[in-house]
Amino acid sequence: MASFRPTSHRWGVRTAVVLSLSALLAGCVTREDIRGIQTDLYNIKQGIDTRLGSVKDQTDTVQTTQADLLQEMKQLDSNLTALQTELQDSRLRMEKLAVRLDDLEASLTARMDSQIELLSGSKFVENPLPSTVYNLANTDFTRGRMTEAIREFQDYIKRFPKGEKVSEAKLKIADAHAKQKDSALAIQAYEDLIKASPKDPLVPTALLKEANYLLSLNKESEAKEIYIQIIETFPNRSEAELAQEKLRSLQVKPQQ
Repeated sequence: MASFRPTSHRWGVRTAVVLSLSALLAGCVTREDIRGIQTDLYNIKQGIDTRLGSVKDQTDTVQTTQADLLQEMKQLDSNLTALQTELQDSRLRMEKLAVRLDDLEASLTARMDSQIELLSGSKFVENPLPSTVYNLANTDFTRGRMTEAIREFQDYIKRFPKGEKVSEAKLKIADAHAKQKDSALAIQAYEDLIKASPKDPLVPTALLKEANYLLSLNKESEAKEIYIQIIETFPNRSEAELAQEKLRSLQVKPQQ
C-alpha cells in the first residue's frame, strides 16, 4: 500500500497557488487558465480526501480486527480454564477409581487364595468347576507363581481333557517354562500343543512363541524355519505378518 504524506500534498497545493499567482501578476493568464487551475486544485483536494478516507477505513478495519482477536483470545482463555477444571475433576475421579480397584483387587486376591486353599488343602473340593480350576491356575500365572501355575494347569488338563481351555492351558504351561528359563520343557510344551491339535486356532500363536523363544536362545536357523512355516501354512493370520517382520529383521526372504 502506497504511503500517504499529507505534507507533500500541501506542498503541491502551495506550489500550484504560487504558480497561479505568479501567472496572474505577469498579466498573461486567461479565463481558461484560471478554470484549469481551479480544476487542478479541485482534483488535488479530491485526491487528498480520497486518500484520507482510505487511511481512515484501513484504520477502522485494523481496530475491528484487533477487537475481534481480543474477544477470541478471551474466549480461548475461558475454554482453557474450563478444560483445566475438567482435567482436575477427571484426575480426582481416577484417583478414587484407583483406590476402589485396589480394594477390589485385594478382595479378589483374598477370595482366590481361599479357593486355592479349598482345592489344594485339607478343605479339598471333590468336584470343582472347570472354570474355577483354570482361573486359579491363571491367577498364579499372572502373579508370577509359575511352578504352582504349571501344576494347576496340568491338573486342569487331567481333570477336563476335553475342556474348552485345554489348548490355552497347554500354551500357558509352555510360557511358564519359558519364563522359568527351562528351554527344553518350554519347547517340548509348545510342540505338544502343535502336534496334538494341528488345526487348533492357537497353533499359529504357539509356533510364533516357539520361534521367538528359539531366537532368544540364539537358535536362529531353527527360528527361521518356523517363521517360514507360519507364513506358508497360515498366510491370513496376524502371526504370519509378525513372522514376516522377524524374517525381514533377520534379512531372510521366505520361500515362495
